[in-house]
Amino acid sequence: MCFLTQSSVRIRLLETLYDEQRLRKRELRGRFDASRVTVRRNVAALEERDLVAVTGRTCEITPLGELVVEDVLPALSLVDVVERLRPFVRWFPDDELEFDLRALEDATVIAASSSDPYAPVNRHIEAMEHADRFRCLLPAVGLPAMTVARDRVVDGGSEHELIYGREIAVTVRSQPEYERLIDEMLESRNCELYVADRGLEFYLGLFEDGVQLGVENDDGVPRALVETDAEEVREWAERTYDRYRTRADPLMP
Repeated sequence: MCFLTQSSVRIRLLETLYDEQRLRKRELRGRFDASRVTVRRNVAALEERDLVAVTGRTCEITPLGELVVEDVLPALSLVDVVERLRPFVRWFPDDELEFDLRALEDATVIAASSSDPYAPVNRHIEAMEHADRFRCLLPAVGLPAMTVARDRVVDGGSEHELIYGREIAVTVRSQPEYERLIDEMLESRNCELYVADRGLEFYLGLFEDGVQLGVENDDGVPRALVETDAEEVREWAERTYDRYRTRADPLMP
C-alpha cells in the first residue's frame, strides 16, 4: 500500500498498462506530464516488485500487476473516500445514516479549517444564490444566509420551503433583524416556512440538481458540508425531508 501511495505516477502507470496491456517506452512516457527520469524511475520500481515487465523497449503489466489494479487500487480509493468523509461522518447522527456511505464516493466535501472556519456555510450560501427551488432542514441560522434567502425569494422569485428546528424558530421570531426578513419572506407567495416538532441535528438542503448535508459540533460550530447528486442519497433525502415536513407546523406570521 505505502509503495503505491508514495507516488501517483506509479498508480497511473499500472492503470495505463492495465488498459493497454503493452506499450513501447516512448509511448508510455508520452502519456504522462512528468519528466523522463520520473517515469523511468517509477517503471523500474514497479518492475522490481514484479508488477510490470520490461523487455527491450517494451513495458507490459504482469498478472500480479493486474491483480493490484483490480483489487488493491479500489481499496486505496475507498481509503481516500473514508478520509475525506471523516469530518462529516464524525458529527452526523448514526440513526439517520440510512444509506450506504459508498454512495458518497464522488461527493464534494467542504470541511471547516482554522484558516477557513466558515467554508461549509459559505458553500451553502453560494448554492442558495443560484437555486430556483430550494427545500431544507435548518438546525441553525445566520444573518448572512437568511439575507440571501430573503433576496432570492422576494427579489429573485425563487421557491423556498424551509423547516426550522424549534429553538431556531424562537430565535427568528424574537430577534428584530431576523423577524423583518421572515415577515418579508412570508408575504411572498413562493415561500413556506415551518417549525419541526423537535430540534434538528443536521442540515439537509435539496436543490434541483443535488443534495447538501451539513453538520456542526456540540458547540454549534459548522464542521463539514457534503454535496452529492447520487441517486441513493437523493432518495433518502426526499424521504427524510417528507418525514419532517409531515410533522412540522407552519411558522405563523
